[in-house]
Amino acid sequence: MNFLKIIFLTAGLFFIFNINSQAQKYSYADICEKWNLLDEQIKNGSIEYDEAVDLLKSYEPDLIRYYRSKNGREFKRSEWVFPLKNFTSVYYRENGNDYRLKKYDYFQGSNSKGHPAHDIMIFDDNKDLLDDSTMKPVDVVSMSGGIVVATDTTWKVGSLLRGGKYVKVFDVTNKGLFYYSHLSEVIVKPGDIVIPGDKIGEVGRTGRKAILKEGKTHVHVSYLKSEDGYPVPEDIINDLRNSQNKITRYQ
Repeated sequence: MNFLKIIFLTAGLFFIFNINSQAQKYSYADICEKWNLLDEQIKNGSIEYDEAVDLLKSYEPDLIRYYRSKNGREFKRSEWVFPLKNFTSVYYRENGNDYRLKKYDYFQGSNSKGHPAHDIMIFDDNKDLLDDSTMKPVDVVSMSGGIVVATDTTWKVGSLLRGGKYVKVFDVTNKGLFYYSHLSEVIVKPGDIVIPGDKIGEVGRTGRKAILKEGKTHVHVSYLKSEDGYPVPEDIINDLRNSQNKITRYQ
């Protein structure tokens, strides 16, 4: 009898240990910080291509589990919002015809080709990063619900990196990655849960080219659909225009 008790006790302890291990597996530090670190390595070209592809693919299921463990909500694509708030007026680079794939590959990092995104400009003639009418910063907000997986808050003038300060949000519902760059300020961190309209930063001119004299104050927005864990660019100009039509100026 004592032998059986020992067996049951051991089995119970193993079960508890296993549950705790799984809980730790999906902790903030484990999955979100790992994704952020991988993003940094991809950006700087300090990781082998195949290893980066395999790691990102393996992180996605864990990230989804983490999001749901935090009671992250589901938001359909029809619930996406315009990525700017508190502005007077905006315009698109090349009237929204600036989306170009060329030979773009997410895993080429800062040296990737093409422009699979849209640049949305605010009116800031003197380039003080303020809306010319309100004289206030323009907020960048998350278009979707999801979880912040990567940020850069350290970019400084002189850096050759293209994106400047940025935020990446993984949209769990629609299985895609949003990238918002050239921000002047970033106010979120990896692991933060966001819903559509949550402020993640402010419009700026950070980045290798955006900081130049001819650079415009704007946000660069791209969306990459996850295809079996591989981020594939998708043109979201219709989503941007539709969401812009829904908003009221001076929110």
